[in-house]
Amino acid sequence: MLAGLLLAVLGPLLLLLPLAALYFLFKRAGLGSRLGLSPVNARLLHLSVAAALVVGVVLASYLPGRLEFERLCQALAEPRIHDRARVEGFFLDDLTASSFGQRYLGEEGFAWFETHDLSKRGRFVRYGKTGDKVVSEPVSVLQARHTVKSGVDVRPDGIHVARTAISERDSGRLLAEAHSVTYHGGPLGLALGVYGMSHCPNPITPEGSRQFNLYYHLVREVLGAGDTP
Repeated sequence: MLAGLLLAVLGPLLLLLPLAALYFLFKRAGLGSRLGLSPVNARLLHLSVAAALVVGVVLASYLPGRLEFERLCQALAEPRIHDRARVEGFFLDDLTASSFGQRYLGEEGFAWFETHDLSKRGRFVRYGKTGDKVVSEPVSVLQARHTVKSGVDVRPDGIHVARTAISERDSGRLLAEAHSVTYHGGPLGLALGVYGMSHCPNPITPEGSRQFNLYYHLVREVLGAGDTP
């Protein structure tokens, strides 16, 4: 974990390796001296050409994904709410239901949610609170009338699109959907680290903060267990 954190912060230092390799390649080839430059100017030329090539490659790998990220932000940043309902619980179709999904019982104020039993294929469990403790029990017949489905679509160029959709379980009618888009910097994202990452909605802006809060609290807002701040 520490290594990943250091790489995220210090990743751009990896670009010094191709920069140094190109510099010594040009120096060994005598590029500056062939142009009649002094040793000082030759070194500056070698460094400048090496830097320009490295930056050019980085931009060529970064910009296509960044442009697609911007397009997706324009299309998906604003959550879409078509209808609302007021319920005590719902069916949660999410691989993280047994962990992250428990926030719906505390933070979001729901009484229960049903989900897949990951230990028994084709079976279901219901999570609820007894006092301050979250408990689960198997259920044979689902009672939830609505489904909350969350997942992440991994797209080319290092773009991840997270989507939360709320629908009626029987009819499939969509009540609402919201997205979060993350760009990891393209093929060279590992070298760019956190400096190549972008998020949408971006909570550091007033509009982005509103969109992100609605995305994060979408279930509470749509299924009526409470009010979104």
